[in-house]
Amino acid sequence: MPLSQVPAGARVLITCLPTHPGLQRRLQAMGVRPGVEVEVLRRGKPGGLLHLASGLLEFMLRQEQAAEMDVILVTPC
Repeated sequence: MPLSQVPAGARVLITCLPTHPGLQRRLQAMGVRPGVEVEVLRRGKPGGLLHLASGLLEFMLRQEQAAEMDVILVTPC
């Protein structure tokens, strides 16, 4: 399932990063890579931003970027 469809409060395991090399580098520099668990803290307006957390790190992603990331649901909201 794409990360963009995960409801707020759910925890997911990342299986695939976006194809854009710059975004891949940015996420990997923050420690976000396949195999890492991420929690969706909040969802913005439709088409807005996703507020995500991985360990102590909190970050935002645009919906179109999150749509390129495949995840597996670990815990439902």
